[in-house]
Amino acid sequence: MNTIVLFLSGRRVPRDAEKRIAECSGGGNILITNSRAEAEELLDTIEVAAGDFPQDLIPRAAALKWFQQWYAGADWLQRYPLARAQPFVLTNASGVHGPQMAEHLFGLLIAWYRHFPEIFAAQKQHEWKRDVLHKAELLYGNTLLILGFGSVGEEVAKIAAAFGMRVTGVRRSPPSGPPPPGVEKIVDFKRLHEVLPEADVVVDILPYTQETRHLMGEKTFAAMKKTAVFANIGRGVTVDEEALVRAVRGGIIAGAVLDVTETEPLPPESPLWDVPGIIITPHYSGSHPRYDEIVFDLFLDNLGRYVKGEPLLNSVDKELGY
Repeated sequence: MNTIVLFLSGRRVPRDAEKRIAECSGGGNILITNSRAEAEELLDTIEVAAGDFPQDLIPRAAALKWFQQWYAGADWLQRYPLARAQPFVLTNASGVHGPQMAEHLFGLLIAWYRHFPEIFAAQKQHEWKRDVLHKAELLYGNTLLILGFGSVGEEVAKIAAAFGMRVTGVRRSPPSGPPPPGVEKIVDFKRLHEVLPEADVVVDILPYTQETRHLMGEKTFAAMKKTAVFANIGRGVTVDEEALVRAVRGGIIAGAVLDVTETEPLPPESPLWDVPGIIITPHYSGSHPRYDEIVFDLFLDNLGRYVKGEPLLNSVDKELGY
């Protein structure tokens, strides 16, 4: 095997990472680095790349056969169309994010429904703020709509079911069999405007593709209930943020909880910061204390499969972007 490069940008992998990679690969030149220059020196020989390998180098990596990215989203392919045309196999970390993203989402939703930001602000002022007594609401019994129903959506559905919520999923290709436990139905995007008015909470877990860019905009927000809450834990670019601001300020929908935005970090001048009814967290719903360890194990599993010529886990369709 030619060169294997594990490119780390502040990532933590086991101290014996090189040894374990060598054991799985059976040999080859192994480079674990944070240096773009070091990776570039070996660019013509790199057969396997993993981690946060510089995406702009991939179109020039002529020997590349497989790239294991350290995250789930492959929207970087939209910026590097030449990389899409390269014949390498792309795999991602899909399946690693479900539990933490689902917990983060419901933390945000409970905070919104129970007015926690208002109460936390009052606590700083030593104020016993009881006027929220008649404003606090429940998730229980509400309908939750998941846009981009995949592995994260399955985790969200499990928690929603525990809250006594009804769950509908929307995805490009609904399963032919029955929906997973806790889900009433899964429909395709042709029925989006049919199911949007049914939802009390709309959760966006969409990948970024040309079809999903600004999918949530004037028309889709207008189709929602005035009492509905919009949540985005997927990709910020799937939302027309100007339309979202108008929708919340204008009472078209009740509010929003966002872990992602189109521009990150969110600029200080963004109107999203100051809209009553919008809660923002800085894109960390996927954070997990053992994240790098889990993905490293996934990489080793795939490396063993690669050496044996077996199908790799989590292959990404480079044209679709997921």
